[in-house]
Amino acid sequence: MWQFTLDNLRDGNPVFVAHVAHNTKHSPGTTGARLAVGPNGTTAGTIGGGIMEAEVLQRAEEALSDDDFTPEYERLYHRRNAPDAGEPAKPSGLACAGNQTNVYHVVEPDEDLEIVEAIVEQLANDQAGLVEISEAGMKLTDHAPEEIEPPYRFDRGDDWRFRWQLLNWKRVAIIGGGHCGLALSRVTAQLGYTVTVFENRPDVFTFAENDYATHKIVVDDYAEAGDQIRHPVFTHVVVMTSNQPDDVRGLLSVAEGPYPYIGVMGAPAKLARIRSDLLDLGISSEAIDRFYAPIGLEMTSNTPEEIATSIAAELLRERESLFPFTRPDDL
Repeated sequence: MWQFTLDNLRDGNPVFVAHVAHNTKHSPGTTGARLAVGPNGTTAGTIGGGIMEAEVLQRAEEALSDDDFTPEYERLYHRRNAPDAGEPAKPSGLACAGNQTNVYHVVEPDEDLEIVEAIVEQLANDQAGLVEISEAGMKLTDHAPEEIEPPYRFDRGDDWRFRWQLLNWKRVAIIGGGHCGLALSRVTAQLGYTVTVFENRPDVFTFAENDYATHKIVVDDYAEAGDQIRHPVFTHVVVMTSNQPDDVRGLLSVAEGPYPYIGVMGAPAKLARIRSDLLDLGISSEAIDRFYAPIGLEMTSNTPEEIATSIAAELLRERESLFPFTRPDDL
């Protein structure tokens, strides 16, 4: 979406952008979703679809023809009648229940090109940064979270503003770049995760040809992996090396770290041996008890793709308990 916006700005075209700044349960638009509208109705992204999005496209056409469009927001209720919320609010035309707050603004070539260039560069380089939209326009500031904090914040009222963190909070570190590591890279990347893969065999084809990982890191010893994981408080760690001793080395590097999720693949006998080895190496039983072992939802999963699907499903199942800010409001 941002590359689409940047390409249009470089061609001298303004772009209308709609952001979902907040949503409740059942809303088709989720916080952080975006829709960009360029010339001749070209688009990238979505904020929920249906008649709601069709009306936003009409608004975009009007805004792009306005030489002085002021950023604004509105709350859309997905039912027949919108309550008196004391703020811009109306029915969305949908009937799925819940509501969402959309922020609208026009990105201008003269005013916003450098900001959008910086956004695209920082996203490509997996860098942090805080973007803010208000009636005054758009700005970007440096901000790297050191602890878990909501990636989005919307402040209502006369001095409203919407802020979001560029750094992707959905992150997975895969220790082991074999067939299962490749399959899990593919699935989690498609789910929007930033993927880091560690491997001690740099020439193995499943690692060398892994085009889904954002970061591919070669280590001599998997015990080095933990020190190289970016933003550990957001990172799910999955250990799936080619052998049990290497699994132990990988777990040794992360066992007592601040990771919200540590999982390891293996049958009961293998997991019992891993536990014994880690205890002998001084890892506490409390740390080991945190592991998801065996990793993944219990299902028939024999192929790498099936195993990856069961692990990804577990990550999604655990998301709201690990990151409470992902729970949508009830009202």
